[in-house]
Amino acid sequence: MAHPGAPVKRQFVYDFHGMPKEALLGKTSTSQGASFSGERIYCGLVTKKRGTGSKPHYHSDETFNYVLEGTLKVNMDGEEFLVPKGRLLHIPPNMVHDAVATDDADAVYLVWRDKASEKLGKPVTIEA
Repeated sequence: MAHPGAPVKRQFVYDFHGMPKEALLGKTSTSQGASFSGERIYCGLVTKKRGTGSKPHYHSDETFNYVLEGTLKVNMDGEEFLVPKGRLLHIPPNMVHDAVATDDADAVYLVWRDKASEKLGKPVTIEA
């Protein structure tokens, strides 16, 4: 039992697979997964079922997605392109984009986003 006034033990290791899975972007996307927010960085392990994904949207903060399984079909900055397993997608701040898992398999990816705007009370995801 901790003593009153004793420092709280910090946790440094997290199990994404043991965390509850939930909708990560609400009605903007079919994404499901587990996420964790540190002091400055948001991260998550995301799954998009084959053929499903997000509506066009943007984040005020910079985002990175690293594809672990499957392929994402992305529309961003007037281009459509594929992001296959083993590739990193960089989404600059305020860049309208959508991402859909291709029809051949579910897409699983890690996401990291800075939280500067969130800390200022601004919305994290804005539909375009």
